[in-house]
Amino acid sequence: MRKLVGNTDIEDSLQRLDRLTQEEAQMASAESLKVTHNVDAKVTGVDDRVRDVQDSVQDVGNNVQNIDGRVQYVQSDVHDVRNKVQDVDERVQGVNDKLEQVDRSLSL
Repeated sequence: MRKLVGNTDIEDSLQRLDRLTQEEAQMASAESLKVTHNVDAKVTGVDDRVRDVQDSVQDVGNNVQNIDGRVQYVQSDVHDVRNKVQDVDERVQGVNDKLEQVDRSLSL
């Protein structure tokens, strides 16, 4: 009888050990889940920051395009001014030519 009663104690202890092992495994799983959620939150934060940086880079790109458009506009204006200056130079040269003709005719 003692052997049977002793076996019950051992069996009860093994069951208790099994329950404790299962609880420990559940606690470890819960801790892993908690860590996973923390990592997920941090990754989400990094993702948000990357999106912010991407938006900033896109804004800079848009600004560069706007500046490029303005530079092209200025280049067009400079080209127009250059043409006008060239027209004025040609007119001045024409006036100089006429003055030389007048000077020659007066010298005769």
